[in-house]
Amino acid sequence: MRRNTSSVQELIGLQLKAEYDTQFADLKQKGLINRLENIAVRSVEIVDMGKEDQEVYINVLFTANLLDYTVEESSGKVVKGDSTDPVKFEEFWTFARPVDSTLWKLEGIKVK
Repeated sequence: MRRNTSSVQELIGLQLKAEYDTQFADLKQKGLINRLENIAVRSVEIVDMGKEDQEVYINVLFTANLLDYTVEESSGKVVKGDSTDPVKFEEFWTFARPVDSTLWKLEGIKVK
């Protein structure tokens, strides 16, 4: 909702950071804010894990509900989504780290 990645840049991979930076710049340019509220995680399931080359990874399936809507920055008017009706989502999150590191980073999110 802050439309920047500065507070999470150590926790996300470079490709994901670039994708978010592009999305956030577009929202700012259009004067919009995407709101994510009342997040209720229903389940978390490890669906895959392993090692590729010199990287360890884990894929996690999150099932959750939340309010996901976009508002005009100037007026607060909802222009996309619904500010009162939660939506259910299922997403695969991929976390990875180099074999010689303990710092995991979120590398990707895919909608189920």
